[in-house]
Amino acid sequence: MILKNIFLLMFLVFVLFSLSGNAQESTITIKKNAKKEIINGKKYFVHEVQKGETLYAISKAYNIDQNIIAFENPDVFEKFIPGQILYIPYEIESNLLNSPNFKIHVVTKGETLYSISKKYNVSITDINKYNPKAETSLQIGQNLKIPQKPAINTVNISQTKDTSKYIFHKIEKNQTMYSISKQYNVPIDEIYKSNTELETKGLKNGETVKIPKYSVNKPIINDEISLEPKVDTVTTALIPDVTHNMPAKITDCGKYDYSVKRENFKIALLLPLQSDAITIDNEDEKSSDPNSDFEPQPKPFLEYYEGFLLAVDSMKKNGENITVKLFDIKTDSAKTLEIISKNELENMDIIIGPVYEQNFKLISNYAKKKGINIIYPVNSQNSEIYLNPRVFQVNSSFSMQITQATRYLASFKDINYVVIQNGSKDELEIINIYKKKLFKQYLVNFKSENVPYKEVMYSSAGISGVENALNKDIINSIIIPSDEQIFVINLFTKLQPLTKKFKIILAGMPSWKNFDNNIELEYLHNLNMHSFVPFYTDYSNSYVKSFVLDYRYNFKCEPSKYSLLGYDTGLYFLTALKNYGHNFQDCLPNLKVQLLQSDFNFVKLGDKGGYENNGTFILHYNQDNDVKVVNVVTDTIKNPLTFPDIQIRKIKP
Repeated sequence: MILKNIFLLMFLVFVLFSLSGNAQESTITIKKNAKKEIINGKKYFVHEVQKGETLYAISKAYNIDQNIIAFENPDVFEKFIPGQILYIPYEIESNLLNSPNFKIHVVTKGETLYSISKKYNVSITDINKYNPKAETSLQIGQNLKIPQKPAINTVNISQTKDTSKYIFHKIEKNQTMYSISKQYNVPIDEIYKSNTELETKGLKNGETVKIPKYSVNKPIINDEISLEPKVDTVTTALIPDVTHNMPAKITDCGKYDYSVKRENFKIALLLPLQSDAITIDNEDEKSSDPNSDFEPQPKPFLEYYEGFLLAVDSMKKNGENITVKLFDIKTDSAKTLEIISKNELENMDIIIGPVYEQNFKLISNYAKKKGINIIYPVNSQNSEIYLNPRVFQVNSSFSMQITQATRYLASFKDINYVVIQNGSKDELEIINIYKKKLFKQYLVNFKSENVPYKEVMYSSAGISGVENALNKDIINSIIIPSDEQIFVINLFTKLQPLTKKFKIILAGMPSWKNFDNNIELEYLHNLNMHSFVPFYTDYSNSYVKSFVLDYRYNFKCEPSKYSLLGYDTGLYFLTALKNYGHNFQDCLPNLKVQLLQSDFNFVKLGDKGGYENNGTFILHYNQDNDVKVVNVVTDTIKNPLTFPDIQIRKIKP
């Protein structure tokens, strides 16, 4: 059952390609097969796939959702070829499927009634009305009747072209929805929303589709304000290979005496709080409506600010004089330029923000001229860190996470490193970084260039090629430098039997966070995945417990990861000011602060660059279905260098 579920989850992405299809796909007439079979008391049509048929076309011929076909025939993910037999449910609310007023939705892992209601733009109340069992029990694979709203006549885009809102793209040969979404950096769902006819007729060569312009330029909060953001492997791979120089501990850092100077430190926070205010207004309106499907939404910037205020309060109790000035910065640059022109930041000791790179660059240039330290508070990609020695980035970049992963893995001599790839340009970029850093660290540790390293081209060698590369006598570290969801999840499935023959650890990639809801956690535990992350919260920790209680008391809600980050950032840099004064950057190697979800350790990026946090937690997804911190990597590996006990997976009774 678990295998069937994971295949269904992977297939949802495959369905997207089947829906869009090739722009030149010819029309195939599919005949409904009259042959039926009864399996486990359930009646099925038996359909043999013919040349040129697609799953989408077959689903239309039998008037059944293709997700349901995929659920009943999980092998369609691995192959879809002429002669293949599909078992299509005969009785699946046939009276309902023939009605244009309903759609059948197959529940997948991680979905809730709220997420399903948002997907189809219907209320939870309406879903429960036609699916009484869903209100108390929502199961993976469950079929839900989703009431459809009346169709709205769409305007022919060839007649009316609103160029203020859309880019108009002409479909070219062999293009798919996926390739178009990548070209414009617009989510596929957004393109479908602007071209409702694509849901039924797909792409046609030579036709024009609308690409929503706002999606190209407008930052998506869930992407921009993520502690583990989505990674563009091409961009991150091309980041300059900068030497990480940590300044030596300076003996005269202790000369600064705050008890004598009693300075009033001035802190500027530049955050786009207006977007969170809109969210709050919407929630207030919904919560007052008894028929509304109200569910609280994340307010990352406000939560960050609240966490920061608790850090300020803590430092004030320790005798530090602090004045905080908050600037509400929108996503455009108008307010940022106004603040600069009015010189409102001139006397600041620290500037935190803005959170978006376009605005941050403007403030960074100002801070550099004025000699003010500036913090890039949330995101992990920031070009200014290579240009401004006053910039501090708290969220580790992709390149830094790879550096810390190889620093840890290359510390063990008896490991067989196996890289599994499909030959894409993105993968090769990552492999070059990984290999260079791994070999360099291995040489430092063991004075040897003879690294037990192998690469497997999966597209040609397959899983047998992977097995041939593994070593039964030592631990095998598997590295998969891909962010392609279908390939990665399918490979996880294929690797499961090998865990019964070999000792395996899987090196986690940051980009997998983009689709972690579709990954079966059991597979990660079986593969002993080691994840390398800049933030980790232990809620059993007494400091964390105290913070949670304090946050609840002051703000009447639960803290989020953004609240914790705001607190950690505030406490760390306010302590630096109190201990070392305005120019604290050279003294940070001496600074030790008890934080909640971070282990800040800032390294300088070259002579002209700023400072990046390299504090990295090593998390082990062990075979007891638990996640443990096995080490912390900064400039050194903090804990004793002992590898977790990795064993060949035993077959459970």
